[in-house]
Amino acid sequence: MQKRARSLLKFVAIIMLLLIIFCSLGYWYLRNTIYSNDEIKFTEENIEEKVQVSQYFNHAFQGINPITGSIPSSEVKENANREIYKEQEGVTNILLLGTDGRTLNENSRSDSIIIATLDNNHKKIKYTSIMRDTYVQIKGHGEDKINSAFAYGGVKLLTDTIYRNFNMKIDKYILVNFWGFEDIVNELGGIDVSIKEYEIKEINKYIGEVDEVKSPEITHAGMQHLDGQQALAYSRIRKVGNGSYERTQRQRTVMTEVGKKIMNINPIQYPNMLKAILPYIKTNVEPIQLMNYAYTAYSMGSVEFEGLQLPANELCEGKIYRGSWVLLIDKEQNAKMLNDFIFKDKKYDPKNFDRKQVQSIMNDYSSRE
Repeated sequence: MQKRARSLLKFVAIIMLLLIIFCSLGYWYLRNTIYSNDEIKFTEENIEEKVQVSQYFNHAFQGINPITGSIPSSEVKENANREIYKEQEGVTNILLLGTDGRTLNENSRSDSIIIATLDNNHKKIKYTSIMRDTYVQIKGHGEDKINSAFAYGGVKLLTDTIYRNFNMKIDKYILVNFWGFEDIVNELGGIDVSIKEYEIKEINKYIGEVDEVKSPEITHAGMQHLDGQQALAYSRIRKVGNGSYERTQRQRTVMTEVGKKIMNINPIQYPNMLKAILPYIKTNVEPIQLMNYAYTAYSMGSVEFEGLQLPANELCEGKIYRGSWVLLIDKEQNAKMLNDFIFKDKKYDPKNFDRKQVQSIMNDYSSRE
């Protein structure tokens, strides 16, 4: 009897050991597939981080080195006592990047730039869309559209650019290409979105653009259940309605619906979902930490979703500038709006904007054309 019990214990121990080995190998495969050890740092060497954003661009255009983005030390001291935006405990920011490259390693511009915020303090999930035509300072490249930063220097240069222009430190990212986005939506069982009549033709033009087998076209306006191809097409169109402004709104709508679906997934399913999208994403967040973030959102219970467009309509001007269409912006007021939204859970009120400062900045740009 004792011999049989020992044999059973030995058998159970072997099974447990094999399960541990199997799970460990599975995790390391997952980690090695999607994880990139890109440590993003923000140091004094890269940027004089203790100085308010306004001093970089809005009040000292002539003093900036257009290549390094640096400023005179005298101005650093002069503005050192200005307001500093601080990160808050309980608030996690992850930069979500959709690329227009068909592979993760292809040099390309970032087709969508979204700051995803998990705000455990206020039980909210927030999405901030950064307009890709936003005209900013890019270290080593002078002034250009913000989506060019990714093409010039990948995620590290893009995060530096966001910090340099909006005083927002983001050291975590998830990079997704077209196929990855489609598979994420499909793995979640699709999403429900209200389609406008004037959007249908453009959506159908983009459906299955990178796929041999195409999803059905949209035939009528109203609430629709979209699969991955259709959702991707919906989030990419911009030549209808209010152009890029509505485009970023669509992207936030899609991300909100994806977020809601993830909230309803049993945490046991997280590994399977990650496995399904392995070939299409790259991140510097450990897979176990990604699952922790998902579980944190899941455990919030009733959560509120909010969105923000950066720059605000009242704090920018779209025009042809130096040969291309860009959004010229008031960096100081946009930076304050962004940091207030993410860290202070404060929605902006256009009535509080300084319109004279915006006009002054636009005049500065005009004088430099």
